[in-house]
Amino acid sequence: MKKRSRRHMEERQRDIRAAFALIAAGTAIVTASVLLCAHFEHTQQNKQRAEDARGAAASTFAEERTAALPDELRESVSPRPKAAKKKAEGLLILVNWDNPVPYERPNDLVRLSEVFSGEVKLVNGDGLINAEAGEMARIMFMAAAEDGLTSYILTGAYRSISYQGQLFEARKNADPDYGENPYENPVKVMPGENSEHTTGLALDILAEDYQSSNAAYAASDEGKWLANHAHEFGFIQRYPEGKEHITGVIFEPWHYRYVGKDAAAEIYDAGLCLEEYVEVF
Repeated sequence: MKKRSRRHMEERQRDIRAAFALIAAGTAIVTASVLLCAHFEHTQQNKQRAEDARGAAASTFAEERTAALPDELRESVSPRPKAAKKKAEGLLILVNWDNPVPYERPNDLVRLSEVFSGEVKLVNGDGLINAEAGEMARIMFMAAAEDGLTSYILTGAYRSISYQGQLFEARKNADPDYGENPYENPVKVMPGENSEHTTGLALDILAEDYQSSNAAYAASDEGKWLANHAHEFGFIQRYPEGKEHITGVIFEPWHYRYVGKDAAAEIYDAGLCLEEYVEVF
């Protein structure tokens, strides 16, 4: 009986020692885990601080390098502010490949000869234009004249859907693939219902010394002045260079669209095309 009791006590002691050993081992594991987590967190904090420091240094370097550039280059590399998206309605109506003009003919059209009286040469005085756009264009050409540019020609504004359709069909007959994939192969002439000339808000503006509607017009004095000042009068270069994959239209430095002064300033400052500025609801 005493032998069994002694044996029983020894077994209990062994069990207790084993239990303490397991507790010690568990404690060691937990301690190691805590230390490992602390080390990992410290490492991540150091890494983040290093990345933040590198980012700040890179930003400071970029700012210093940009500040050292000439004014014209500094403007080209400086980030431009983003304009908020606006609803495509009213003066901001969006007419393009995906959004046909919603009406047969706008109501607020006036004859070009009733708007202009010598501020710009008219190819067709009986042509039509949106009344507000025409008045602002008249003021714009007067401002250009004050800067010594008096040879502008207004070659076109409003076009009916049917007439614009004839222009497109002529291109299509000459090239059956014309307009089939405009975002990869942008065009110059849009289908009738997809041309913003049908709104009366678009103007084609050339010059007596440069009457070819091509990209080289951008390098003329008249083309440069429009690119730099049209937004001050509510006009934007509707199909800018580098946006062809968005507009589906080639670069047209002669084609201007009236959107109003506030919108034009935002679009100009942000370097956007109309598709990037408005949303169709």
